Amino acid sequence: MGVLSQSQEAELRKLLSRKAPCLFEGNTVKLDTAQYASSRSVSYSYSYYYPKYFKEIWPKDEVVSEVRKKTNAYIDTVTYVSPDKQAEFKIYAGQVVPFPLAQKRSLKAADVVAVEKMVDDYIRLIKTGKDKELGKVKTTFVGKGVSGYNYSICVKAWKGQTQYLYKIVVAELPATGELIFSHFLFQYNASVKDKYQALANTLANEFNVE
Repeated sequence: MGVLSQSQEAELRKLLSRKAPCLFEGNTVKLDTAQYASSRSVSYSYSYYYPKYFKEIWPKDEVVSEVRKKTNAYIDTVTYVSPDKQAEFKIYAGQVVPFPLAQKRSLKAADVVAVEKMVDDYIRLIKTGKDKELGKVKTTFVGKGVSGYNYSICVKAWKGQTQYLYKIVVAELPATGELIFSHFLFQYNASVKDKYQALANTLANEFNVE
């Protein structure tokens, strides 16, 4: 393990002390225990709330095994669908980011900056319509949050009659010390905006790193 100079340590401390949340503004709902429950992913270090009255859907076993062989993605995707089928949201794990914690070596400022560059690159990917879930959409808000070496991306977008709230958190994988992009994507029909916009804001803001 390398030894950092005083200036390197100061630069690293400055980066790790940063704290700026990424939030969706607008009306919200109260998350009372009668209608909402919380869930936490031990594997991916995120937590979220979901409405108990939404239908919870997990991939079928045969789909999981097929995807695992090909890309190792979407294995743990969970989808929640509203009773009227006018709104749904999904949560899924994305790309893994190499990080010094995985090799148990010293963390340097350059490592934190490298992760931020990947986050910035992902924001550009979204804006250019290359995100595989969103595709080509009109973005109305894009924000970036930071807490030490954990980052978040917040996006509001629309395409046709579909409105999107998209949040991505970048956090440590407990098992390896690497970082992973985890995704929350809420979509609803614009015709029922009054019914689902506040809910979308609330659930997206509550999708956080543990």
